[in-house]
Amino acid sequence: MIQIFLNKEVIKLDDKDRFVFPHKTIMNYIAFSIIWSFGANIHDNSRKAFQTFFRQAMETIDSTDKADLPEDDLYEYMIDTNYFKFESWNDLKPEFKYNKNVSFFNILVPTSDTVKYNFMIRQITSNNFNVLITGETGVGKTAVTRDYLMNAPEGIDSAFVNFSGKTTTNNVVAAFESKLESRRRDLLGAKPGKKMIFFVDDVNMP
Repeated sequence: MIQIFLNKEVIKLDDKDRFVFPHKTIMNYIAFSIIWSFGANIHDNSRKAFQTFFRQAMETIDSTDKADLPEDDLYEYMIDTNYFKFESWNDLKPEFKYNKNVSFFNILVPTSDTVKYNFMIRQITSNNFNVLITGETGVGKTAVTRDYLMNAPEGIDSAFVNFSGKTTTNNVVAAFESKLESRRRDLLGAKPGKKMIFFVDDVNMP
């Protein structure tokens, strides 16, 4: 997460007009990265305890450098890319527009959760990392992922692979190879100038 957000392609800390307090900007991104790495991998029931521990840990840092953590739920905030401060995911929530031509099962009503997970998938995949989304049945993992891939940036192709209790390794190889193009006899890949993202649904089924 730190590698994604703190690199010279994304953030230029030597821009004195935008970064009056560069140390604080760095700490905000480090805090955000910890929340959405360590903090994202724990059970929902433990999030409150994690936040208490994390706030206490941040208090040990010198006041001029520590992150400007919001007072309420840390999971409900991201970093504003204009001022590099925490802002609510709700502020980024797009207006819902009903389209009667879209299947009921493909309708995704924007919430703070759909916004945050779409953002995370976008950032992680665009930086060539893999994503594993876990959660109870019916919470919208598939819907959020499909929504991102159906509206992915130009230059990205995607393919959907569904696993079942009878999926074998041969099935997986065949499914992947059928979605790729032959570059030469022993090499498969995405279309020229494209990046292929495979969405494997129900990965736990086999």
